[in-house]
Amino acid sequence: MRKLHFPALTPQNSEALRLTVVQSTFWASMAIGGYQTVYLQNNGFPAAQFGLLNAIACAVAIVAMTFWGMVSDRIGGVRKIVMLTLTLGVSLFALIPLIPTGQPYSALLFLIVIPIVNFFRSPMSAFVDNLTVRNCAENGLNYGTIRSSGSLWFAIAGILAVNLLIPAFGVSSTFFVAAIVMVPTILLAFFCREPQSGGRARKSRMGAGKLFKDRRFVAFLIFGFFFYVGTAFESNFLPYLMTSINIDSTNVGLVLSVRALMEIPFLFFIVKLRRRFQLRYLIMLAAAFMGVECLLLGLFVTTLPEFVVFAAVFGFGNGLFIGTATNYIYELAPVELRATAHGLFVSVSQIAGILGNLLGGFLFDAVGGKPFYLIASGLMFLSILVFAVSFIKKGETAPAAENN
Repeated sequence: MRKLHFPALTPQNSEALRLTVVQSTFWASMAIGGYQTVYLQNNGFPAAQFGLLNAIACAVAIVAMTFWGMVSDRIGGVRKIVMLTLTLGVSLFALIPLIPTGQPYSALLFLIVIPIVNFFRSPMSAFVDNLTVRNCAENGLNYGTIRSSGSLWFAIAGILAVNLLIPAFGVSSTFFVAAIVMVPTILLAFFCREPQSGGRARKSRMGAGKLFKDRRFVAFLIFGFFFYVGTAFESNFLPYLMTSINIDSTNVGLVLSVRALMEIPFLFFIVKLRRRFQLRYLIMLAAAFMGVECLLLGLFVTTLPEFVVFAAVFGFGNGLFIGTATNYIYELAPVELRATAHGLFVSVSQIAGILGNLLGGFLFDAVGGKPFYLIASGLMFLSILVFAVSFIKKGETAPAAENN
């Protein structure tokens, strides 16, 4: 009888498979664990108080990103930081439902405990993507294709959570199940290749000052500030908007799942798009999609099906942004300052998140759901305007597109 011979996996394909499983299980866990807002809302958190909590968490995230980045540089590796932040982040996150609710001191406990959890939880996605992006670059792998697996499993896990898990066991169960689903991510991260660029990089004599002399980089930071204030408005208050128009806020998982599915086409074909179009145009298009979604939510949404359809528009934009923003930063910054440049952009996003959450909570309570999302749309389009104006002077040419 003739034996069938299957080709052995090459080291490159093996790494691609490991990274794909890491992305898939990570984002599946994040989808299941995405009901913190709904849980707090169900336990009496008004929008203003929730905004304060998120603002504190964003401030903690700035410290956390800096701290874990320094630790990563000190040990010359990313893999260990991924495993450590994932393990502590999901373990502590699973304990949140154990905090007493309905007591006079409950709100204070949440305001203390959740930012502590965020010290480990907030850097998780950044370091998982760091590990993925650098390994893709060094192994000639398509990051967009691998990252799209995360969006696919985010959608699948979100649909299962909203239709099976929550009806059977309640919102509080999502915290514990999210931790269980993250276990394969932690185990597979151990077997992923440590990026060779993970060692200490050559330092630039000018340091971050060199970055601030680049007008395009400064403009991108300003763009990022307005953009992330807008996304803080959009993403963090969706359950409150749903409640304001009499839609069960637990359906936010379905909305986010559809959004994740719509990320996949752009992530899958991002390499071809970057070969045809300059990154700056793709980034502005991404923000435009998100602005249109906020506009639709502010003007027309009345039912859950409409909510789901409008969410698809945001998904198109998020897929584009995921596939372009980091690469644009890496093209602007010298090799020895890429980590610093990315850290600065993340810090700006967190500062914007603080303002977006503090202002957003009070603004939502003051003006109501739909007018609030019109304001969010205006911020998105303002960010595009700021970014576009930065290229008018001196006729500067945008950086050439890369293939990874």
